[in-house]
Amino acid sequence: EKAVKGAVTSTRRLMKIAGLGLFIVIFVFAFFGWPSNVIENEDVHRKILAALFLTGITLVALEDVIRLDKSAIMLVLASVMWTYHAAKPGTSHEGHDELQNQLAKGLADVGSVILFLLPAMGIVESIDHLEGFAIVTSFMVRRTKHKADRLMPLICFLAFFLSAVIDNLTATIVCVKILKRVVPHKKDWRHSCGGLTVVAANAGGAWSPIGDVTTTMLWIRHKISTTGTITWLFFPSFVAGVLPLFGIWWQAKRCAPPETEEDKKEEEEPVATRESILALVVGMACILTVPVVKMVTGLPPYLGMMMALGTFWLVCEITELGKPAPEDEETGGALVVHGKHGVPAALHKVDLSSLLFFTGVLLSVAALESAEVLSRYSEFMNEFTGGSPLSLSVLLGISSAVVDNVPLVQASIEMFHEPMDSPLWQLVALSAGTGGSMLAVGSVAGVTLMGLEHVGFLWYMRRISPWAALGFAAGIGSYALQRMIVL
Repeated sequence: EKAVKGAVTSTRRLMKIAGLGLFIVIFVFAFFGWPSNVIENEDVHRKILAALFLTGITLVALEDVIRLDKSAIMLVLASVMWTYHAAKPGTSHEGHDELQNQLAKGLADVGSVILFLLPAMGIVESIDHLEGFAIVTSFMVRRTKHKADRLMPLICFLAFFLSAVIDNLTATIVCVKILKRVVPHKKDWRHSCGGLTVVAANAGGAWSPIGDVTTTMLWIRHKISTTGTITWLFFPSFVAGVLPLFGIWWQAKRCAPPETEEDKKEEEEPVATRESILALVVGMACILTVPVVKMVTGLPPYLGMMMALGTFWLVCEITELGKPAPEDEETGGALVVHGKHGVPAALHKVDLSSLLFFTGVLLSVAALESAEVLSRYSEFMNEFTGGSPLSLSVLLGISSAVVDNVPLVQASIEMFHEPMDSPLWQLVALSAGTGGSMLAVGSVAGVTLMGLEHVGFLWYMRRISPWAALGFAAGIGSYALQRMIVL
């Protein structure tokens, strides 16, 4: 037994040294600009960046084994990748100007996501802090009492339809918060429901022009129409989102650990008060204004989400929503955190480590995009599939499970010139939206689950990925079948 423990410790230490050693070596080479012939070789430059990214993803995947925090790994990875990429322009003014433009573009893309995430997490955390989800939690507790397996289909359908309205990221945050309230003690079951939430939310966002960012990109660029998207993609998206429910449900029941005394505790049914109902109604109304602002004004979603949080905050201040009673304030009641109450107290509970993880992932992908690694990969996909819409969409979906689907879809928009509502664009929307569910790092919803619930990459790959892949294949197949029947 001691020998086994020693071997595990040695292996863990070796993996840490190998992974972080590569980061250090590349950083030193980039810092001193040596060897120059390697750094200035464009083909080698792209290969090293790709190798760095894959090494970082592998370390994140093995987080539970090597015991290094994924947020720290991704922050170091992003910094090393950009440092190495910055070494290539050399000392010329043109090279530095180009690098600054690339950094500005990457920062704009990453900043828009973080500026969306921060107020989105803030408003959902505020609703939760003010017991706003009590009425939803109460409904789910009543429906799942003594039958916890009923929770999974409820959360699946909630995530699928909610993501079509408020986007898949916000829907995931809302559903994870509800799960923490409904099944706080059953961690394994909650994680399985969370994995299904990612699959259903990504699928639900694919058929709505305001649901998934890639579908929105295609819609804004006039590649797909509202009517055509809903008509042709609702059924395939429903199949991709709901079919994995049965597999994940079965596996969660089969692999569930033995119940402990804590697991057997029945959850107290929360009582919805007038204040909690008001918090939920006002909060959801503010969130629902985000897609409206995006559609009417064409402004980025993060501005709408910032406005939503600010509006909710002001309403809470004006109505004194969440203000504790004097006796609660003196004794440090549940609604008082760090001497604050209401929204300011809730903001103290926002998970900043998750936001830093998102920042590292998105900046790393931005470095790949800046070095034209992703655009060249898109060209390879086109050549490999011979331009077949079905084959291209399958490869795009599989690729989006590893790297961010936004630059891949952007590259597809630049490469192809098919008319509006062409099967190619509809398949791109479907595959980019649902393909990211196959790995935890393949979508912002999956990354959010990893951050909020501390779900491991390998756990997700073992328990969710096979069923997400089945749903993805069934969704693509049902779209092709739908085309054959109708046309």
